[in-house]
Amino acid sequence: MKKMKVGILSMQRVINYGSFWQAYLLKKILEDKGNKIEFIDILPGKELCKYKARKFDIKKIKYYLSFRFQKRQAFNSFFSDMLGVASSPNFSSEYDRIIIGSDEVFNFAQPSPWGFSPQLHGAIDNENVSSYAASFGSATLEDVERYGLRDELVAAMSNLRHISVRDKNSYDITKELLPDAKVYLHFDPVLVGDLPVPERQDVDKKYIVIYAYNFRFNDKDLITEIRKFAKQNGFKIYSVGFYQSWVDKNIVVDPYQILQYFVNAEYIITDTFHGTIFSVRCHKKFATVIRDGASGNRQKLSSLLNDLKLGERELVRAKDFEKTLTTEIDYNSVDEILNREKNKAQRYLDMCLYGEPYEEE
Repeated sequence: MKKMKVGILSMQRVINYGSFWQAYLLKKILEDKGNKIEFIDILPGKELCKYKARKFDIKKIKYYLSFRFQKRQAFNSFFSDMLGVASSPNFSSEYDRIIIGSDEVFNFAQPSPWGFSPQLHGAIDNENVSSYAASFGSATLEDVERYGLRDELVAAMSNLRHISVRDKNSYDITKELLPDAKVYLHFDPVLVGDLPVPERQDVDKKYIVIYAYNFRFNDKDLITEIRKFAKQNGFKIYSVGFYQSWVDKNIVVDPYQILQYFVNAEYIITDTFHGTIFSVRCHKKFATVIRDGASGNRQKLSSLLNDLKLGERELVRAKDFEKTLTTEIDYNSVDEILNREKNKAQRYLDMCLYGEPYEEE
């Protein structure tokens, strides 16, 4: 097949483990087909949700001055060495093919430095733009109307030659905006790519991993249940990659080290999309905390767990914590699903790149 120059429009500069691995693994999938891959940067758009940069706070100054700085330092070489991201931005559209995704590239309603950028939805001066496993995140159809974005979204997404999303909420929004379009559902690259999961190692102290964004894991009843379970079983509680004030230890890691901590853990408790995926790829027992409301995560996490036939890992009530966490998981069945989805992803991307015929089975 012809070697092509392919641009990926993603969130590759975000200091986030899931964002890094989804960007790298999509790059790797496309590179393995013999193509030259570059990342495209996001063109800032209009501000819909007020983005507030973190400010120094006396109670959190230790975190800002040490933990966050160390984390940024841990990511720096990975951006350049593994993603090939340069210090200066790249806004070129001169590629044989452009792939938008994965991650929440369609989420116009999240507070971000770039705001609502039609570029992320397909408004690019190129005739060969497609998306792969893109997500609207927690944005809803109601948000589309509330912000008055229907016409702009339709115009931008109509430029997409092929459309792939990663969850039912994103599928429903896309079909509402473009009812005649063929919309495909595919798994995130971290589920179908060759994630370098390390071997389990012996550790001095057994531990539970908490994987949630900084200061966000604060349900008092759930914290009480976690602490009680850890004390009864002689486990330490580690927050890995993010800061939580109530754990035994907050640990700064790079994108490889995060996988080692997951593999070596006894259990994982997370409220994030990629925290759930890391748990699955590392074959761990885990619980995924589901929240409703304005800051909820149900749209993407329930869809993910249902796709993996792991709906029982949803944790809504603190009193169900131990049962949810300790129930066995049939990872043979999960891996069968992942293998099928990996094949689907490869065939879809071959359609985007080379025009190969593709119909879902």
